[in-house]
Amino acid sequence: MKITDYRIVISKNALFNERRAASFIRENVKLVCGKKIPIVYDVEEPTPLEIVVGRTSREVLDGLSLERSESGIWEFLLKKLGDRLYLTGLGVEPEDPPYTSAYQPLNDGAVGTALAAYHFVERILGYDFIYSAFEDFPESPELEMPEEYNYVFTRDALRRIMPEWIDGASIHSLNCTGRIDYNIGSFIIKTKEGRIIVIDGGRGDELPRLIESLKVISGEEVPTVTAWLFSHLHDDHYGAYVRLTEDEWRNKIKVLDVYCDFISRAHWEAKAFGSNVLLPGAYDAIMGSDKTLGASIHVVKKGDRISVDEVSFDVIHVPDPSHASQMNVNDTTTIYKMTYDNGQTIMFLGDAEWVCNEDLIENCADLLKSDVVQVGHHGCGNVSKRCYELIDAKAYIWQCGLRFWYQEKGEGVNTHNVGLVKYRTYMMERGIKKENIYLSIDKIDSLPLPIPIY
Repeated sequence: MKITDYRIVISKNALFNERRAASFIRENVKLVCGKKIPIVYDVEEPTPLEIVVGRTSREVLDGLSLERSESGIWEFLLKKLGDRLYLTGLGVEPEDPPYTSAYQPLNDGAVGTALAAYHFVERILGYDFIYSAFEDFPESPELEMPEEYNYVFTRDALRRIMPEWIDGASIHSLNCTGRIDYNIGSFIIKTKEGRIIVIDGGRGDELPRLIESLKVISGEEVPTVTAWLFSHLHDDHYGAYVRLTEDEWRNKIKVLDVYCDFISRAHWEAKAFGSNVLLPGAYDAIMGSDKTLGASIHVVKKGDRISVDEVSFDVIHVPDPSHASQMNVNDTTTIYKMTYDNGQTIMFLGDAEWVCNEDLIENCADLLKSDVVQVGHHGCGNVSKRCYELIDAKAYIWQCGLRFWYQEKGEGVNTHNVGLVKYRTYMMERGIKKENIYLSIDKIDSLPLPIPIY
C-alpha cells in the first residue's frame, strides 16, 4: 500500500510530543510523497491503513501490550500489525515533577514518540532531514509502506547488538546501551595478529556488553586486552574499566598494559577542573589496577609512541598542569593519533575542548593531518573549525546518543543546543560524504582496517 493511502491516528488527549510527531510525519509525507495525509483521533472508526502515533485506544483493539515507564522516556518502537503501523515512545509523564528552574525542559513523557517520528522519516520515507540545508529531499509519490516493520530502540534491544566478526584487522565503534539519552566513549581495535586494543570503554553499565563484544572480536572466552588507552576522567569513558577492577568482574578480561595521563591525584582530590567527588576514586582504581588486574600502568607524555603489531598511537597532546585554572575535565584529554600499517591515520580527539584546541593549533599543527577523525566531545562544544580544517579528515566517527545527535530535549530538533549543530554543519560544509559519516547510535560500527573511505 502507498504511504499516501494512510492516515495518522492520535489520541483525543494526545500529548504535545505526540501531536508534534504526528505533524512532523504529515509534513514530511507531503514533502516526499506530494500528498497531505489526514490526522484523526482514535475515537473515529478504525480503518486498516493507519499510522498510529503515541498512546491510543488502537493498542487495545490490536491486543498490543506495551510496557511504559518514566525510565523509558528515550525509548520507542515502530511495529507493523497487519497494515497498521504503530509508532510510539515508551515513556510516561512523571508524577508531580519538582519545579527547579524556569529553564528546565518540557517532559511530557512522550519525547520517544517524536524520536520514533524522526526514525520514520529517515528510514521509511528515506529523507535525511537533518541535512536539509545541504541536500535536496527525495520525491517518491508512489512510495509504499513496508510489508513488515519492527524496530525497537530500548536498552535491552541495544544490549543485544554485538559487533560483526571481521577476519583480519578491524575497528569497532560502540554505541550507548545504558544512558541512551547521553553519550559514550568506547572503541575496540583488533590487529592482524588478533591482539586487542581498547580506547576508554564507556560507562560502568556498559561493561557487560563490552565484555561480550570483546569475546566476539577476539574469539576468546576470557579476552586479553593488550593495550587499554584512556583519554580522560569522565565516567562515559572510564566507567567500564573502573567497574572491571571490582571483585565480581576481575576474571572476565585480562589487561596487559594501560596508557594514560590524568595529571596528578592532587588535582582531582582538590576538585580542580570542575571535577566531582567520584574522580579521586576513579583515578585510584585505574592507577591501582596493577594490583587488581595485574596491568602495567604507563603514564604517557607528548611525543610517546605506543605500538601493538601494525597499529601505533602517537601521543599528540597531554594535559598541562600549568593550564589547570583554565581547564575543565574535558580539557584534561590525552589525544592520540593512530596509524594503521604505516598508512591510514585516525585522530582520536577524546573530549578535547578549548585548551586542547589552542595547543593543537599553536604547537601541533604539522601533526594533525589525518584520514579519519573521531569527533571530539561527541560533537558537543569541542575543538574549533580551524582545528578540523587542519586535521582535514575525509571520514568522521561520531559516538553520541540519539538525543544529542538530534539536539532534542522534548521541545524539537536543535532545542537541546550544546554545540553539536556547529559540528554537523562544519562536517557538511567540508563536503564530507554521508557514506563517510560513521554514526554509532543504534548500532556498533564494525569496520575493517583501513577504514573504507568512499
